[in-house]
Amino acid sequence: MKHYVKAISAVGIAMAATLSSQPTLAQAFKSAPAGDWAKVVAEAKKEGRVALYSAAVPATLNRLKADFEKLNPGITVEITRITGIQLVSKMDQERDTGADGADVAITPETSWVTDRAKANQLKLPVGPAAAAWPVKYIQSGGSPMLAIEPMIIVYNTNLVKTPVNDYADLMRPEFKGKLATPDLVATIFTAWYDWLEQTRGPKLLPGLAAQGPKFYASAVQSTQQVVAGELAGVTLTVPSITGPLVAQGAPIRVVVPKPAVGTPYYGVIATWSKRPNAAQVFMDYVMSPAGQTTWAVLGEIASPLPNIAKSLDISTTAAADPSKFPPDANAAYKAKWDKIFK
Repeated sequence: MKHYVKAISAVGIAMAATLSSQPTLAQAFKSAPAGDWAKVVAEAKKEGRVALYSAAVPATLNRLKADFEKLNPGITVEITRITGIQLVSKMDQERDTGADGADVAITPETSWVTDRAKANQLKLPVGPAAAAWPVKYIQSGGSPMLAIEPMIIVYNTNLVKTPVNDYADLMRPEFKGKLATPDLVATIFTAWYDWLEQTRGPKLLPGLAAQGPKFYASAVQSTQQVVAGELAGVTLTVPSITGPLVAQGAPIRVVVPKPAVGTPYYGVIATWSKRPNAAQVFMDYVMSPAGQTTWAVLGEIASPLPNIAKSLDISTTAAADPSKFPPDANAAYKAKWDKIFK
């Protein structure tokens, strides 16, 4: 058990978005002429480093760093992992004060990305990968949606022998009293329960409540309990938590619902970057098939690009959007949820 806990102890489910269907449509990016791009790469090597702020999990960031530096010798990636609004608040402070900080960011903060794009405070990607980026996955004309991490079901294969395919299967007797589900402690969970109602019908939540589920504030903790056999399954976790566990042989099976919903990760190039060329080179890498393949290698994300090995299916995975549940709407839904579950 300690072997598995160590693998996930540093991983959280810090999702700062809520649920919607698709990002704002925009015009396609354009790639710079080959000669101009060669100059960008040469200047990036003179700059020598690129500062990345990201809410992605450390294992993902370390993979991207190692592969980028292998492909781009002379440019070092300096990673600062920050989650939630702390990341974008720090970037805003750096912009306002002129302080040296992030050149690029990978963040799920949809509203912030939209606001900065509309204010022309984000640089457009201009590398070779830019023109190939699907228009459907460009937010407000200024930021590529780099990936979606789906919210998934996981169950213990030692305790559950009949395969689970979707949420309705969690109503079976073997899950009675042995099912984990999120407590309503964050807007992301409010929106996820609402999405369940919208996509699976009004009987699902009462059905879950009748199973006597145990409530958790963190998917790390609930997934850990499933691995240990204390629980049979969990209604919501994420691939960045389960991927390392599956690789180590944990007795769990991952189920990606169809349709699914997940956390989007947007790529941001700051107009106030102190290393603008290195920022462009790094963003081009993450948008390239090489970068997307490195990110998706454990089946952690759905890539907007086609034919990425181990990528999940983005065509059946909706992106998250924080606009649906402002405080009043969130409070109203919690009152409804409490009547069902508590």
